[in-house]
Amino acid sequence: MTKPLKSETGTSSGHTTEYSSRVDIATSAIIGESLGSIVREMRRSMVRSSYSSIIYEGYDFSGVLLDGNGNLIAESGEDHPFHVVPVAGAVKKALEIHAEINDDEMLLHNDPYTGGTHLNDIAVIQPVSINGSRSFYIVIRSHWGDVGGMSPGSLNGEATQILQEGLRLNYVKIPRFEHSEVMRFLFDNVRVTSEAISDFHSVLGTIKVAETRLRALCDKYGSTTVRDAMADILDISERRIRAAIMQIPDGDYHHVGYLDGNALTPHPLRVKVNLSIKGDRLLADFTGSSDQVDAPLNAGPAIAPTSVLTVIKSFLDPSGSITSGTLRAIDVELPSGSIVNANFPAPCGGLNEVRFACDAAIMGALARLIPNKITGDVRGTSNHTYIGTEDFIFYEYPSGGTGGWNGGDGNSAVRAFNEGENVSIQSTEVIESKFPLRILRSEIRPNSGGAGEFRGGVGLLREIEILTDRANLSVLSDRNIIPPAGVCGGLSGLPNRYTVIRDGKEISPGKFPGKIANFRLNKSDIVRVETSGGGGWGDPTQRDLLTLEADLANGYISPDNISGYKDERTIVTLASDSSISDNECLLSNNFADQSSFSPGSLVELVSASGPSIRLWVKGIDPALADDSICVAEGLEAESKMALVSLSSSNAFHTSHQSVTL
Repeated sequence: MTKPLKSETGTSSGHTTEYSSRVDIATSAIIGESLGSIVREMRRSMVRSSYSSIIYEGYDFSGVLLDGNGNLIAESGEDHPFHVVPVAGAVKKALEIHAEINDDEMLLHNDPYTGGTHLNDIAVIQPVSINGSRSFYIVIRSHWGDVGGMSPGSLNGEATQILQEGLRLNYVKIPRFEHSEVMRFLFDNVRVTSEAISDFHSVLGTIKVAETRLRALCDKYGSTTVRDAMADILDISERRIRAAIMQIPDGDYHHVGYLDGNALTPHPLRVKVNLSIKGDRLLADFTGSSDQVDAPLNAGPAIAPTSVLTVIKSFLDPSGSITSGTLRAIDVELPSGSIVNANFPAPCGGLNEVRFACDAAIMGALARLIPNKITGDVRGTSNHTYIGTEDFIFYEYPSGGTGGWNGGDGNSAVRAFNEGENVSIQSTEVIESKFPLRILRSEIRPNSGGAGEFRGGVGLLREIEILTDRANLSVLSDRNIIPPAGVCGGLSGLPNRYTVIRDGKEISPGKFPGKIANFRLNKSDIVRVETSGGGGWGDPTQRDLLTLEADLANGYISPDNISGYKDERTIVTLASDSSISDNECLLSNNFADQSSFSPGSLVELVSASGPSIRLWVKGIDPALADDSICVAEGLEAESKMALVSLSSSNAFHTSHQSVTL
């Protein structure tokens, strides 16, 4: 039953939140838009002045404005959520280290354990005082091509400690206008130093532009009016998200998202979330997530809250900007020493891989509530891809397909809703003019989108030829084994895949799919990148025939893949057993005779009106009837579900059978 909305007040856990405007609504709106316009100008300034292609081509940076108390007050609407949201707690953390931050000082920060993302993302924080009062903080977080560490580009799939990923900066003070020995030390310890120096000066210039605009805004309206308008903006954001949460029935809703892990991690690596809705508040509890691992698949304490806010805001209140006011209605509990709240020395290069697993878990929980609004899963990883030496570093993060939704197919080879406006890939012309590389193929990847009434978007196929005598390949990618899931009867997309073609033969460049460190590339080697497709939405057999014909004509699916949209489903029975875990199942002898359902393989229970459930085959139970499988007691599932094999990391099995609970 839908709960009634509040009008002027909000109630939460027994107390009332009063909202009263300090500035007339028109002036407040104009000031809010002016602040957003300043951030958008910051973005344009960075793109036009930066030296490295990851900034001017890849847009891997974000800028935000904080008020004098450190509250996130303005972003562009184009910035990356995982860059922006963690900044909301930056000033508070900084003041725990520094008693005072003067206007002629700046802070450098990238430490994941104290609110950063990964070490390559360095935030520059500049305070601004007006009329003797601290009024703003300007923050630009940009991806440095290299921050030291064990491989060119710093990120790789085999780091076991954060010390192997580069230099940590925990709110380090530097002078704004004078020579800095800290910066000299920093530049001396990164690869491709000239790019780092040039991009840093672009940040300084952009901050100067933003400060000029902020001072002009306060001159026009008065610093007191601007300050009060910012307080109103925070209240408006809070009111919006509380009203959205009120539309969800009270209760607890949970789901689990999985990561591939690597050869050293326990199996399976999981992010578990329980969403507890009470009135106009939401609590996301990640208890039950895996302990931190000696692999670059950990995240600091700022990332899971970012995921919660991004997904909740996207599906419940998609319009309007994100501010610290939005965060007031959301509480997050993170177990210390877990992959969602790691401690030193856990490497955190794959923070986005963890974040995507958080997103999948939260979307799965929401799918039990709003199945007609939720989408199939996205590619689920950043696909960090580095080719380089000490002399050059080529870095990009090829995108994949987005999830199908109730009303349309997913998009192909583009960024998803949870990623911001960084580009899918760098342009061929820029790459070939700047690096000793040649792009041989850059095209869609047929059959990679999950089948559904509304198909998942397809991924990307990209081939890069090496033109120099030597280079190293490092990759930090996930969803190379566990593919993006479908929803409401939709099927999974294909997983990501990285290979190298040498002398006409395909070879594996790593010990574990998607986790590669310093693989030696020779001249004429070809790096092949195949990105995942999005999960489908709805029963594939319900897809319109004319639409299927268009898919064939456009190359989204091939004739030999059409069976995934036509197979009938066979009903079998589900038994339960308290002795197996919630990520395992037992098969009958009937399934044991099928190679795709062997012990250790990954299977999926596809829900007709909610999230899919991933399980690993623990073994065979001869006592089970031929049409049965056995799952953990208490597994939340429907009375009828389809059983799909996901046993191959490189191929998707479209044959499926149904499960009756």
